[in-house]
Amino acid sequence: MNHDETELIKKFPVEHLILGIGDVAEATGVSQSQLRYWERKGYIQSQAVEDRKNRKFSYKTLLKVQQIKTLQDEGLTLVAAVKQAQQRDALFDTLRSFVDARFDHVSLADDTHIQVNMGKFDPDPTQELIAERIDGDWRFKLIPAGN
Repeated sequence: MNHDETELIKKFPVEHLILGIGDVAEATGVSQSQLRYWERKGYIQSQAVEDRKNRKFSYKTLLKVQQIKTLQDEGLTLVAAVKQAQQRDALFDTLRSFVDARFDHVSLADDTHIQVNMGKFDPDPTQELIAERIDGDWRFKLIPAGN
């Protein structure tokens, strides 16, 4: 994978993917009226739009709606599902922050061999931490910095 592809992965603006309420309803199986109710209760937020009539939602909100629905389908109440979805959001935000901070580049040798460079190894900055997936199993190794 070349430098441009690596930069694209690092800067993919998921937060800029905006969907209409009908798209979110269709994708998740949650009715538009339910989505409006969840928005009024503060469980989800729509994006501001110029005409103020149409609701627009981020891709991240679509994922949250799907989480809430799935949790409700598993038997949780709406309030419990929202709380658990918020906790999952916090975990995913933490993971994304970690990846954004540590991800340096990725190399694809073939479909079964992938290397993710996680940057300088803190205890020894002359080394870089590499996460390597070979045949579906992840391994970690250190290599000299700059290789």
